Amino acid sequence: MIEDRPEESRFDPVTARAPRPVFGLRALAPLRRYKRLIALVLASIAAGTVMTLAGPLLVREVVSRVQAGTTDGIAVLAVLIFASYAGRSASAFAIFHWVHIVAFRTVHDTRRALYAQIQRLPPSWFANRPSGEVVTRVTEDTTRLEPLLADVTHELLSSAVVAVGVLAMSVYIDPLLAFVAVLPLPFALAYLLWQGRSVGGAFGDESARFAALSAEVQDHVGGIAEIQGFTRERQMHRALSRRSRGLARREISNRTLMARFGPAVESATGLAIALVVWVGGLGLAAGRVEVADLIAVLLYVGAIYQPLNTVVHGVELMQKGLASARRIDEVLATVPEIADRPGAVDPRPARGAIAFENVTFGYDGSTVLRDVSFRIDPGVRVALVGATGAGKSTIAALLSRFHDPQSGRVTLDGRDLRDLTLAGLRDSIARVSQDVFLFDATVREVIAFGRPHAGPADIEAAARAAEAHEFIASLPEGYETRVGERGVRLSGGQKQRISIARALLKDAPILVLDEATSAVDVATEAALQATFDRLLAGRTSVIIAHRLSTIRSADRILVLDRGSIIESGSHAELLALNGAYSSFISRQTGAAA
Repeated sequence: MIEDRPEESRFDPVTARAPRPVFGLRALAPLRRYKRLIALVLASIAAGTVMTLAGPLLVREVVSRVQAGTTDGIAVLAVLIFASYAGRSASAFAIFHWVHIVAFRTVHDTRRALYAQIQRLPPSWFANRPSGEVVTRVTEDTTRLEPLLADVTHELLSSAVVAVGVLAMSVYIDPLLAFVAVLPLPFALAYLLWQGRSVGGAFGDESARFAALSAEVQDHVGGIAEIQGFTRERQMHRALSRRSRGLARREISNRTLMARFGPAVESATGLAIALVVWVGGLGLAAGRVEVADLIAVLLYVGAIYQPLNTVVHGVELMQKGLASARRIDEVLATVPEIADRPGAVDPRPARGAIAFENVTFGYDGSTVLRDVSFRIDPGVRVALVGATGAGKSTIAALLSRFHDPQSGRVTLDGRDLRDLTLAGLRDSIARVSQDVFLFDATVREVIAFGRPHAGPADIEAAARAAEAHEFIASLPEGYETRVGERGVRLSGGQKQRISIARALLKDAPILVLDEATSAVDVATEAALQATFDRLLAGRTSVIIAHRLSTIRSADRILVLDRGSIIESGSHAELLALNGAYSSFISRQTGAAA
């Protein structure tokens, strides 16, 4: 019911726009796609309402005929009564069936839209949020929309339609009894509204606490080696227990608040029945009310108060669903800082000419790059050297447009990166980072991540070039071995070599090596360096490294200090200057000695 939908193949998570709200919530926007199914739900509700209204009317007719001393047609009426309840059951089945299809498809579509939106958000958005909280929004929060739509909403709508119909029939049968039946209703409604003022905020706080707990658990699981290595099990357990205790207290408080609703509705319903019996009994004694009318109205009274019962019994699901919808909306309403401009052009195939023109950039008010300018011609290999925090990795991030400069501009082949499509720009760049991330997949799939349709021969060739084939062949299942979450089944050096193979297979015109050989031994680095010399020929390369063997082969070296370029030249030229680069090399060779 979900997988065979043609619109999914047309969905582009890169270009898809944030959905327009439905009922004020973007999380419910996919409901627009299911108007026909919603029409079936409404038709089923209407049919069920007719069946519900018919039952008491038929009973009233039976009682009237018995009072008149005739049994003519009673058998037919009995059959009709059964048919009304059977029709009501059939309508309930249809409602349940169609409303759950709508609900689960909506959840599926919202989850896709949310994940697509998350993929568009810049690194700065994730830097301020635990990954566990983001995961909770995609999984837990979207799942909570289903009971909101499939259970609470349709039951509330169904009971409200029935209540209106029942009230209308009660007025038709006996206006006075109908008036008496609804007397407690305003007081019950006012009480629920008064008690419910804080419910939304309370359940929003519960959802936030749950997300924080999930984020902390994920953080602890990811850092279990550190927890065990530093013998911090007790302290971390206490920290998690405190957060779990806070969540439990909020959950108990919310259920205590909800427990006040049920008695109010039950009391109002009981009072309504008592008033109808009292006034109806007096009417019977006075000859003003017929027994059949009193019985019919009594059968209808419960349905009048059913919407309140639905709210009471579904308030938890409803508030959790609404709180989750609002949390989803926070993400969907976020305007990505980095996005394609109207009319952005695809730079592919790129020549690889890069220029930074008076670029200034910083994080959270702290300037990292100051008026940086340099050019890299196509096919030229440039190394960035400097102390930690000098801005080297920031230059690489700006080149891939993970951020935009606060002033100045970065260009590719003479075009401002902001005038290029993100997909075209990033597809023109292959990256090997110091912090290697590998998805839990086979070695073959991991290497082919940037070029998923690559053949086995190309994948193996990239692995050989990265000096990775030998250790891959020794794995239990070779290239079909799963690497585990974040590559946990591989050593640091193995992960980095696979990352290099992944970048080489992508065969992009621009290659960014951010400490690409930091986790491999000297012998492997020497073998890789020969490979790089062959494979980097003809590609524009930006190399961030500290090892002399990696730096000295660059065509040009830029020395950064506190966000500014203080020296530029070849290895030999910079040594001749006897400046910052020369000191850097002296410290490295001295440490090696």
